[in-house]
Amino acid sequence: MNNWIWFGKRPTTRVLCGAVLGLLGISILFWPELQQQSDIWTLLPGIALAAAGTYCFSLGNMLSVRHQKQGLKPPTTNAWGMFYGVAILFVISRINGVEFTISYEASYVSALLYLAIPGTVIGFTAYLMLVGRIGPDSAAYATVMFPVVALTISSLYEGYNWSPAAIGGLLLVISGNIIIFSKFRLPAFGFTGLSNASK
Repeated sequence: MNNWIWFGKRPTTRVLCGAVLGLLGISILFWPELQQQSDIWTLLPGIALAAAGTYCFSLGNMLSVRHQKQGLKPPTTNAWGMFYGVAILFVISRINGVEFTISYEASYVSALLYLAIPGTVIGFTAYLMLVGRIGPDSAAYATVMFPVVALTISSLYEGYNWSPAAIGGLLLVISGNIIIFSKFRLPAFGFTGLSNASK
């Protein structure tokens, strides 16, 4: 939707169908976890923050598209963006009197380096380059697989048990990926702009 708002590019039928399946799949995937909460209303602030964070992520995609159209490269814009982020966090932490501390244990340092270099610098740069190549809508859908990967790792190392609902949600997410990234034609749904774009 942001791609449509900011750059006038309507979402294709393929992307819309995949997005609906992806959102439905993620919802079903986490529904068993939500049902374990006695008061669902206590979760709403967290869900709202997650939605706001996702929208900010989407706006970041739009900013990257704009930069790349102007000839700026993701490694350069990422470096500046991370510099600004560190500077802002430093100022906020100093205002709030937060002390800078670090553990020199090997497990902490190795985890920090992994998060900083492959998990952030390389990961975000590669993702934003993908945004430039295949468009923000298709690239953003790839992030729907992140929770699936996280739960898969959790099942290997933390004993997460896949319920029938979680398996059904996983299948819907995978189906959404297949629809978005496959080459087969989708039937027209009567909306000329979308059906033409999907071809």
